[in-house]
Amino acid sequence: MSERSASFDVRTSTSVSLDQAMGRRDSVEIPVEAPLAMPVQPLGFWQGGPRRAGALIPDMKARRWALGLMTLAMGFAGWKASYDTIALGGVTRLEAVVLVLLAPLFLALSLWFCTAFIGFLVLMGKPKDPLGIDGDAPMPKLHTRTAILMPVYNEDASAVFARLRAMDASLAETGQARSFDIFVISDTRDAQVALAEQACFARFRREANCNVYYRIRKENTGRKAGNVADWVSRWGSAYEHMLVLDADSLMTGEAMVRLADAMERHPGAGLIQTMPMIINGQTIFARTLQFATRLYGRVAWTGLAWWSGSESSFWGHNAIVRTRAFAETCGLPHLPGPKPFGGEVMSHDALESALLRRGGWSVHLAPYLDGSYEESPSNLLDFATRDRRWCRGNVQHAPLVALPGLHWMSRLHLVIGILSYALSPLWFVCLSAGLISRALMPELKKAAFTMADLKAAAHALIDWREIQATAWAMIITFVLLFGPKILGTILVLTRKGEVKGFGGKRRVAAGLVVEMLLSALVAPMLMFTQTRAIVEILAGKVGGWAAQRRDADKVDFKEASSAMGWISVSGLALGALFWFTPDLFTSTAPILAGLILAVPLTMLGANKVAGLKVKTNGLFMTPEERRPPAIVRAALGAACEPPIRWFARDGRPIGPTSEVRDAA
Repeated sequence: MSERSASFDVRTSTSVSLDQAMGRRDSVEIPVEAPLAMPVQPLGFWQGGPRRAGALIPDMKARRWALGLMTLAMGFAGWKASYDTIALGGVTRLEAVVLVLLAPLFLALSLWFCTAFIGFLVLMGKPKDPLGIDGDAPMPKLHTRTAILMPVYNEDASAVFARLRAMDASLAETGQARSFDIFVISDTRDAQVALAEQACFARFRREANCNVYYRIRKENTGRKAGNVADWVSRWGSAYEHMLVLDADSLMTGEAMVRLADAMERHPGAGLIQTMPMIINGQTIFARTLQFATRLYGRVAWTGLAWWSGSESSFWGHNAIVRTRAFAETCGLPHLPGPKPFGGEVMSHDALESALLRRGGWSVHLAPYLDGSYEESPSNLLDFATRDRRWCRGNVQHAPLVALPGLHWMSRLHLVIGILSYALSPLWFVCLSAGLISRALMPELKKAAFTMADLKAAAHALIDWREIQATAWAMIITFVLLFGPKILGTILVLTRKGEVKGFGGKRRVAAGLVVEMLLSALVAPMLMFTQTRAIVEILAGKVGGWAAQRRDADKVDFKEASSAMGWISVSGLALGALFWFTPDLFTSTAPILAGLILAVPLTMLGANKVAGLKVKTNGLFMTPEERRPPAIVRAALGAACEPPIRWFARDGRPIGPTSEVRDAA
């Protein structure tokens, strides 16, 4: 047995070191190695442009032109309305800074809105998947083998294997379990967790329908990317595809079979990425993310698939990859130079999709495939920790945008990833410059912005067209920010079955309003945390690789204050400073509210008891909660069962399978 593998003996329960846990190798088999060369790619060397990849949609160029023109038009409309407002009485130097920074902010918002708007139009019709993935078609018969990879790192072993057990049973129901092998590839560093993984694996192996294997590395070089690369180099040639998961991933057997079938029918496809729906939200924070993703995430996802075509991106999990294509194009080197740009590649997934496309393999999204699930962080602190890790990875991509041979769409995906974090400091600087400019502006300009003081405005002979421009700037900004959420809600309201799944029209509307309010309060907090993260990352202060807490049920005052207290203090200081300048205080009130409430919002959002009360009352209900799919029930057990109150009529509880008239 290879030195890089480990087995176990669960006959004793004594405390052991990691080396001892890895050395217990007398009862588990691993498959005969089938090596596949995965050479390290010379990122800076490439002859010519990207290799040609098969295009499934002939009018992709027209689609991208349409999106580009729509984005520019909407972005310019928002910027022009802001310019008309700011330019009253001339433009100062600080105001010029604001106007320059507003351009990328409006363009980013416009791209987000236009993508969702296109997705909404597509979903309102009768969309057809270019890959031919059709959930209503008969179950296909597979002719190739696929490996299901579950990378783990100090995770809750019982929860991980409960998901694997559910997926294995779901595959058995399709009758094609023998086309899949399951590999648990562990990078766990904690000896007790390693023993728990091995004990759970022993039980799972005895009852599984698929062939199942477990391997733990002695050195977790390269983190998850290195973990997967190690598997490819040792067993990759035995499998046509690998279906990459995260420790919290869950996929139905039907979804996995249809993904493998799509790869068989499209030999030029290198990767197909699904859109995982969030499940098992127990805290208010997690439930809000779950509801938002389910309500409007698909309009943005469908729009993204519409214009990205064969040049899409990779999220690192819940996706199927052609093993040979991955091996020949995605060997990641150690990047030269100091951190944050040098060292191991952090956000490997986006770069891997770019390298696949550079090598001539197409990369797709599967916008209409159901049965892909994941979980979210339970609180804002864990979300911010994960966000910082992603931020570091995306910042590292900055010099990689110019790599030779990349398709221009791959470069665009990398730029969008960088901007998703760079926009926070841009917004921060823009707000700061705007506030200082507002405090220093002459009285005539102050009167224009004091919309409540109509008498003063009239005395100052204000041009009411400027007031109109301010209103238009606010309207356009609102549409760009919240339009995708409203479009997702409209889509749900046009489908009676989905309305019932969300608990009725009133619950849909209530959930939308509360989610918009909470997201507006959290946005300034994320602006501060992301701005701080970028500053610290660029200064060379980078964090480690910590396991994600997936089941934290509360955050106490001490923890919340330690992490978010500086934001609340900043909000209070700014509020006190602006109190004596009513127009500044009024215009910044929504931002100040989010900053001041940073600590209590963090605590409230992480409280599981409060989250379950919200769940009992039906707020943020989703169809997957009201009627949990069989695989979700199998993986989560009683935790996913809906409250009986959801199915009560006239105060009397009834069975959840009964039809209930929509109270809305």
